[in-house]
Amino acid sequence: MIEKPHDEVRRLIAHRMKRERKVLDAFGRANPASLDELLPFVYDDVPQRVHPVARRSLHAHLIKLARDGRVAEEGSSWRLR
Repeated sequence: MIEKPHDEVRRLIAHRMKRERKVLDAFGRANPASLDELLPFVYDDVPQRVHPVARRSLHAHLIKLARDGRVAEEGSSWRLR
C-alpha cells in the first residue's frame, strides 16, 4: 500500500518528464537516430542489464513525442522536428 499516493504520482510524473527531457537532449548527439543509438544517452544512469526494458520505455517516449509533434519516425530512425 502506498501511504501518500498523490506524492508518489507527482514523483512518477516528474521522473517521466525528466526522462523525456533526456530523450530530446539525446537528439543533440544523434539526429536522426535509431532506438539503439539513443538508448545509451537516454539511459546512461541505469545499469546496462536493464537496457532491454529501458528500450521499451524509450520507444513509448518516442511515440508520445511523435504524437506531440516533437519527433518524427523515419523508417527505423527517429528525428527531432
